[in-house]
Amino acid sequence: MSAARQRTRRALQRIALTGSQTQRVRRLLQDDRRQWEAARQLLAECRRELGEALATPVPDSTVVLELAVQERLLQEKESALSAQVEERMASLLRPEQAARLRALAPSALGDVLGRLCA
Repeated sequence: MSAARQRTRRALQRIALTGSQTQRVRRLLQDDRRQWEAARQLLAECRRELGEALATPVPDSTVVLELAVQERLLQEKESALSAQVEERMASLLRPEQAARLRALAPSALGDVLGRLCA
């Protein structure tokens, strides 16, 4: 079993969502998921472009600076969206479940959200 799948399984067990909670979270996440995935895709594309710009024999400092600033802004947007999704999801949970959700590492939270949205 892959590490991501194990991490997801353990995280879901820790949160212990009921069937009705899972359905409510899925409905809540439908709209947020599109925004979150779009932000993640833009960030990945920006990082790829930055890597390509830096890989040239003589990197163009203006392009590298613009891409680095864009990467920072996209990272902040993605982080803000993740926090918003986490808070909205936590609002549907019992207090002890919300505490366990907030205690998850960012990668585990991403895995859980991906699993719930699938």
